[in-house]
Amino acid sequence: MSIETAAAERPVDLVRGTRDWMPEECARLASLEALLLDRFARAGYRPIRTPVLEFTELHERKSGAGIVAKLFELTGTGQGVCLRPELTAGIVRAYATGPAAPPLPWRVSHSGPVFRYETPRPDRLREFQQVGVERLGDAGPVADAEAIWLADWAALEAGLKETSIRVGHVGLILEMLQRSGLPAPTRAALVEMLSEAATEGQNVQALEQGLEQLAGWLQGAEGADVPVAVERVDDRGIDRLFRTLVPVIVGRRSGHEIIHRLRRKWDLGHDLLGVLESVRSQVHALAELKGSPDAVLPRLEADYAALAPDSVAALRALVSALRDYGIAPERITLDLGFGRGIGFYSQMVFEITAQTPEGPVEVCGGGRYDGLARVLGSDRDERGVGFAFGLERLGQALDAQGSRVPCDEAQGYVVVPVGAEAFPHAVALARRLRAEGVRVVLDSESKTGAGAPLVQVRGPLDAPSPLVVNGHETTLAALLRQAVGR
Repeated sequence: MSIETAAAERPVDLVRGTRDWMPEECARLASLEALLLDRFARAGYRPIRTPVLEFTELHERKSGAGIVAKLFELTGTGQGVCLRPELTAGIVRAYATGPAAPPLPWRVSHSGPVFRYETPRPDRLREFQQVGVERLGDAGPVADAEAIWLADWAALEAGLKETSIRVGHVGLILEMLQRSGLPAPTRAALVEMLSEAATEGQNVQALEQGLEQLAGWLQGAEGADVPVAVERVDDRGIDRLFRTLVPVIVGRRSGHEIIHRLRRKWDLGHDLLGVLESVRSQVHALAELKGSPDAVLPRLEADYAALAPDSVAALRALVSALRDYGIAPERITLDLGFGRGIGFYSQMVFEITAQTPEGPVEVCGGGRYDGLARVLGSDRDERGVGFAFGLERLGQALDAQGSRVPCDEAQGYVVVPVGAEAFPHAVALARRLRAEGVRVVLDSESKTGAGAPLVQVRGPLDAPSPLVVNGHETTLAALLRQAVGR
């Protein structure tokens, strides 16, 4: 055996972070996907499909460091192209660049594979399926509440039990930064530098740590180390972010040179360190606010109504709208330390978690992302809210709870010709039944049909009794009546 032959015969492994889905598993996921899309359609959300390949810039502009650092970029394309890491940005691009602005609000549903360069774990793959909705050109508590309710209802319809809803509001942080006295480029850079920490830590306490690191760095010497939250992102990732945020100073400098230059230029006419310390203390107190709406809202009103009045009012109205939608208050946790997606989301954020014997599993997340259409260069209505289920994650939670999704496969028949001369008649029967919408397997041996009714064909179909089903004679007309009547 030659060396070439030996090499060709070696097994080819899966790409790390991916997996195969065997027919039974694939059928279950397809049924689950169809169920979710059906429930979305009942609320007026129509399917849309966007490309798997997108320009890298689409995600650099708004997705935040936590996503940008995980892009799968393609080489040899002549321009920056990547595999999409999520679906929302592509849908907003389609909305923004369409030949005519659609009637608003624009309700669409979506499903498809997404790709992120994650550290592979049993519950986190590099290729996975998202299913969700986007509602563009609309704002307010009713729109936000509908998104949360629809996600919750779809999860319950899929058979999920013991679910809880965690609601946060990144607008509180953004509004506090806006009112802090920091100039706009500095605020934008700060949000982007901290977005990765928020993604990794999943709470506002990660932002507090980032603020402390930034303050300590500013107090240091000119050559002080870059904060850990920034150091983790390579130069190319930082260059991407600052190319959009502060294009005036980018030039040919590296990402870290850009940040050091920003540090030297931060002469604000007042105590920057004092401002950062004030924001840090506000973030620290905010991170402690967690509990039922009845417990959290009064404290939020008392401590933050002056610091972020718009966001406090929006959160209060959202809670009221969720009650109107019939979501029991005890199933809602307000968590103001919940920093999901800061840098992408602009206001309300939420996630749905299921309790399983293996522990809690997050199955769905989303929020409001006003401004995304504008960042993508559109002058159309920039308001938007949406969510996405991780389809595999939802299936995992259902399995752990013992609520398996039923498959929609029909039982069907196995058609077997008795003798070579009966083969053309068996083919004719199979084609006829399939045309009637019946699942039919045509085989030469009856053993393939274990568990399904076995139809033996002995002669022409117009004969008085050419068919034997599981040992009992029947006619074509009777078989068709049975199949269509199912």
